[in-house]
Amino acid sequence: MKEFLNYLTRFRESLLLFILVTISFVFMTTTDSAIHDGLQSTNLFIIGSIQKKISSIGDYADLLDENIALKLKNTQLSYENYTFQDALLENIRLKKLLQFKYELDAEIIPAKVIGFSPTGVVTGILLSTEDYKKVSVNSAVITTDGLVGKIVKMAGPYAVCQILFDANSRVSVRIQRNRELGILASDGNNSLFLNNISNTIKVLPGDVLYTSGFSRIFPPNIKVGVITSVEVNEERLFQNISISSTVNFNSLEEVFIIQVQEINE
Repeated sequence: MKEFLNYLTRFRESLLLFILVTISFVFMTTTDSAIHDGLQSTNLFIIGSIQKKISSIGDYADLLDENIALKLKNTQLSYENYTFQDALLENIRLKKLLQFKYELDAEIIPAKVIGFSPTGVVTGILLSTEDYKKVSVNSAVITTDGLVGKIVKMAGPYAVCQILFDANSRVSVRIQRNRELGILASDGNNSLFLNNISNTIKVLPGDVLYTSGFSRIFPPNIKVGVITSVEVNEERLFQNISISSTVNFNSLEEVFIIQVQEINE
């Protein structure tokens, strides 16, 4: 459609000349004065109308080009705006992480989340850090929101972090409200559970879990999760307790690796 309009605009003078020649030929072959006068009036009206239409077609084609240019500019500005917004959000996150670094009494190494762990290794994420020489296997990985997991493999600046949802993950935790100890585990299917809590212990939805410190991997008092449901089974010694992690694993971009001196559970 646009090519057709451009064609008409480009050759509008030739089209108008053709129409004028045709009308002149009609004049030359017409002898009746009344018809001749009528044709002159009609000719003026037709030429004016045609010229106006052709001119409007050219204007329409110009408007199409201008509209496309404006859309392109709008797209570029929108992309720049999104880029600025993303940079601002990243700056806010990094400031929050740096503040957390000063508050935590441990040597920690910042790392970027660059993907998921290789298939068949563990349920986890792939990290990249410039200070990889300070990182050891079994180093804890955290964010300002809580515990992420631990390092299980290293390869130069890259590390695989086993997250809490891995079926083989185990973390010693403490219920903040009553100080009871338990083991946080996963079924490997995006669900977390608190094990080894006796039926005689009162546990409530909303109770917060922290690392117990009974481990050389995970320092104490790192937030881990919140209890979402409690079920007492009289046929068993322990309660069925479901946990929601305080970390949003779908939005992880930056994490901290806690440097450890001795690596023994």
